[in-house]
Amino acid sequence: MTCKIAINGFFGKMGQSIFDESNNSSHIVKVGCDIEKKINNSKFNEIVLTSDLEKTQELFDVVIDFSIPSSSINIVKLCSKLKKAITIGTTGFSAEDLKEINLASKSIPILLAPNMSYGVNVCLDSLSTLSKKLKNYEVFINETHHKNKIDSPSGTAIKMAEIICEARDIKLGDIKSDNCPIKIESHRIDSEIGTHEIIFKNNSNEIKLTHTAFSRSIFSQGALDTAIWITKQRPGLYQFKDFMEDQS
Repeated sequence: MTCKIAINGFFGKMGQSIFDESNNSSHIVKVGCDIEKKINNSKFNEIVLTSDLEKTQELFDVVIDFSIPSSSINIVKLCSKLKKAITIGTTGFSAEDLKEINLASKSIPILLAPNMSYGVNVCLDSLSTLSKKLKNYEVFINETHHKNKIDSPSGTAIKMAEIICEARDIKLGDIKSDNCPIKIESHRIDSEIGTHEIIFKNNSNEIKLTHTAFSRSIFSQGALDTAIWITKQRPGLYQFKDFMEDQS
């Protein structure tokens, strides 16, 4: 059975990367959703462009969302109404946003991942082990992204900090507070796709774990693969880790 995909945030950097990646694979993108202004100034013969996914509901089975939190929440509510699965790569959600996502997951399968890279998610698994073994080490996270990235720190950096704290059985708290147990530094430059460096340090030595993305295709492939996978799951809220474990 062929799975038909809609991309929300189609004209964003990730939306375009996912569409380009789909052309090099068996994944089929049928719908591109974005704001009316961007749609009116563009033309794609291969797919249907819309600012209202509900009008094209017969054309897709699953949504890949890389947009902004407000748009993402609207699409989550729509998917819940239409009983469509969704995989979300958008970051920067508030606590209220996450409540909405959790509520929707009672009726549809949702995969929520701040990072769709296989490599990054392997790093996340490694972080848990390192954090337990190096419990008395201070931890610093440095993350660098392109200058147009809105959220800071990145969703991936926050996820890393959460995993470290969970492994050490401590609370992360306010990530921007001086009292936060994990120190995060964010940098925004012209051309960087994404680099995350985690440093475990004490008085005698330090250990660094670094992931550098050279191309957005690593995130796009993960988004496409999880979109197909999530359509086969029962209603619930899933992580990229759930997808990876199911593949092993």
